[in-house]
Amino acid sequence: MASTASSSLWDQAVQTLSDEDKQSIDFCRPDKPTIVADVLQAAKQKKQLCMQKRWKFTKKNGHVIIVRDVCEKIIKWIQKFKEVGDVAVQYDPSHASLPWAAVRFFLQLSVNDVQTFHAMAEGLETVTSRITRCQIYEHLYLSGFSSARADLQSHLLRHYTVILIYLATARRYYAKSTVRRLGASVFETSDSVDACLSNIAAGRDEVERCARLIDSELLRGINSAVSHTQASVNAIAGDLRSVSTSQDSQYLSLKAIMSSFEQPILRAAVQVSEFHASLAKEERRKILAWLSTVQYREHHRASFDAVMPGSGAWLQNKPEFVDWKTSSASSILWIHGIPGSGKSKLMSIVIQDILEAKLQNTSASAFSYFYCTRDEAEKARANPDEIMRAVLKQLSCSVASRPIHAAVLREYQKRQKDADEDGLEPSKLSLRDCKNLILEISDQLPIVVMVDALDECDPLRRHELLQALGDIVQTSNNLVKVIISSRDDIDISCRLAGVPNVYISSDDSRDDLDRFVEQELDKAIEEQRLLRGQVPCYLRQQIIDRLRAGANGMFLWAHLQIQSLCDPERMIVASDVEDALQRLPTTLVALYSNILDRIDRIAPHGRLLATKTLSWILCAREPLDPAIMARMLQPSRSENLLSAQDILGLCCNLVVLDNSLNVFRFAHASVREFLESQPRFSSHNINSDAAKDCVRVILNAPTPTYTGLDYAARFWRAHYLALEVQTEGILVTDIVSTLFADKTFYIRRFHGDDLSDCWVEFGKITSREVHPSKKSNATLLRLTSNSDVLEIIDAIFNYSIISIDQKTTKGRSLFDMTLCNSDKEIVKVEVALDVSEPTPATSFHLVTISYQAIALLLLQCDLSTEVFDDRMSPRTIINKDHFMRSTMVPGLRWF
Repeated sequence: MASTASSSLWDQAVQTLSDEDKQSIDFCRPDKPTIVADVLQAAKQKKQLCMQKRWKFTKKNGHVIIVRDVCEKIIKWIQKFKEVGDVAVQYDPSHASLPWAAVRFFLQLSVNDVQTFHAMAEGLETVTSRITRCQIYEHLYLSGFSSARADLQSHLLRHYTVILIYLATARRYYAKSTVRRLGASVFETSDSVDACLSNIAAGRDEVERCARLIDSELLRGINSAVSHTQASVNAIAGDLRSVSTSQDSQYLSLKAIMSSFEQPILRAAVQVSEFHASLAKEERRKILAWLSTVQYREHHRASFDAVMPGSGAWLQNKPEFVDWKTSSASSILWIHGIPGSGKSKLMSIVIQDILEAKLQNTSASAFSYFYCTRDEAEKARANPDEIMRAVLKQLSCSVASRPIHAAVLREYQKRQKDADEDGLEPSKLSLRDCKNLILEISDQLPIVVMVDALDECDPLRRHELLQALGDIVQTSNNLVKVIISSRDDIDISCRLAGVPNVYISSDDSRDDLDRFVEQELDKAIEEQRLLRGQVPCYLRQQIIDRLRAGANGMFLWAHLQIQSLCDPERMIVASDVEDALQRLPTTLVALYSNILDRIDRIAPHGRLLATKTLSWILCAREPLDPAIMARMLQPSRSENLLSAQDILGLCCNLVVLDNSLNVFRFAHASVREFLESQPRFSSHNINSDAAKDCVRVILNAPTPTYTGLDYAARFWRAHYLALEVQTEGILVTDIVSTLFADKTFYIRRFHGDDLSDCWVEFGKITSREVHPSKKSNATLLRLTSNSDVLEIIDAIFNYSIISIDQKTTKGRSLFDMTLCNSDKEIVKVEVALDVSEPTPATSFHLVTISYQAIALLLLQCDLSTEVFDDRMSPRTIINKDHFMRSTMVPGLRWF
């Protein structure tokens, strides 16, 4: 029986000790059934002491060890040992009372020196983990039949002996006073203690090797098929369909405990009074929105949904990752690799593991994550301030059942009070503010922060984010774990040169990539996308071999190659695919060039739509869903708009639909970078087309709820201002011609013969209140610079559509002017509409500019002063004392 083996193994280990070692441990002490509970209580007391003293210790390698975390891991192993006793009902914990009694002795020592206590605690953490693991091995493997059973028992005996020797040596050393330890002989120095720990590590490796051998034999002996096996003692019990033993339930329970050893370590969060629990739901929502509105949860779902099941397991065995996960030192781990190597997917796997672990332990350490991206539509995801605000939001309140941290609440209330006095919204937190608040939170909670794709963060400011995270790691009184993923950009590489890192090599991901290629290819065959599903076995293997050989660790490359081979217009028969396999582009850039060439060979109308789709994703000011994208591609009032699948098909796999948020995105960040290098997709070209498309949508909108009108009214000007050369008036002329070239269009549409009334009706269209709940209206021509308004008004007059002093049928001048506020340099120019009771929604807010600019413009046009009253004549405006001649518009005469 396992219990008998356990007792005899520890007894046998005692007999192998020297007399000196035997005397160092009280072997005559009777077994005490409550010994484990006593040890657990002592460990909790030591943890509390470490928290009170805020003990930290800096090792020779510069790592800062949080000593309370070492105690917490000791507590974890003791609790796991108790779980083993609960599962193995025939097991008597007193059989292992000997090593636990020694552990208790150390925990009860009065040590006031942080360096000494840290060294002692780290040794105890090693010992308690080994006692617990080995106890499970005995129950799992020594009670059955295996060719490796005797070998495991022999290695366990030697392992127990080394553990006892360490406990005896450490007891002699740590029982001395500090002065005596400093003067101890060479045989009783810390070096001898360290040597014992090294021997424990070596014995551990041998025990693990034997356990893996037995585990493999057991798995091969399972009666029913197992879909996926892991030849490791850490294989998850849920993977086993059945176990042909008489102790199935106990076996599975013990395997589950063993599996839990490898789950992400989420340190227990101490519940302190610094949390405010009585916020009203609406107030809570308001505070969280103030912190951040970035939809990080949806970004994670989108990333993790695309993960191949079972992938990324290799990372769990990387020494750097294991050390990051288990060490009691605050640290940063850098995961890096080439584009398309699966960095984001790997990060999403780790994030998901931690999220699932937190579901089982809601009081675990605070956790936050962020997926960066460089996208005009989501600028917040590349802004260090926004990133830190989102991180702070998660750390301050990770789940709905947890209250918002008091430090964050106090800061919000302070800013809300200041804002209320000024009639404003509370100001946003800066990166520095967030760092300080996170440090306050970490003073009470262990925290974990994960930032994916740091290379997508603003290159001019990402050093600030790295510095802030580094400061938190270095100065926090609690455990802080950070993972950052990125490409090897030189500035990031330099700043992270000294931190532990994992480079995603093709060797690491080879097994995942091989499975990925097979799954993607078989899926294409099953769905009849590749040669209508008629793919010979030899060709399937050729494709697999060619893609495995050429991928060089790039999952994206392999994926896009398979999609390219599925092109029904180019791949008709098997020989077409064979020829294509001989000419596969070797890099992502070459692959993107081929895809762009394919788009160029599409029929003219389809080619234009594909190009516009790529342009819109490049320059859109917010992510576009399928309906809005279809409207922007076809601004006319056609009911036959493109479907999402039509759009995806036109773009030849360069674009994907994010199902979590229902918006279009590029398949990878490298797609954006490639397109931006192409002249046809210059910022000037894509924004010029976007602005004109917005204007067309506005003109064709029959109702305020017209699809795309909201975006067009809010962002047409942003696209205009993004032009590289705005002063040439190229876009302005195009817009004005679009608006006014067809006089009959307006007359037909509004059933009137007076063109000035058509102008007023146009004002109604462009000034419609798209967001009634907001204070300001979304209008077509809401400009802010003098050059903008001068340019547009000049273009309007050049088309001779409307006279500068023309009046409406109600006798109102085109440029009736009213003061918008008491600001000395601002005036709002309005075209009043023919309504009995004007409202904000019925004013065409053309522009906000200086008094001087408007006055000079009107005088330059030789406008008759009869259209103005004396108070608001151009000369009255110009003669106002508050205007400075130095601010005159260049080139205009001063009257």
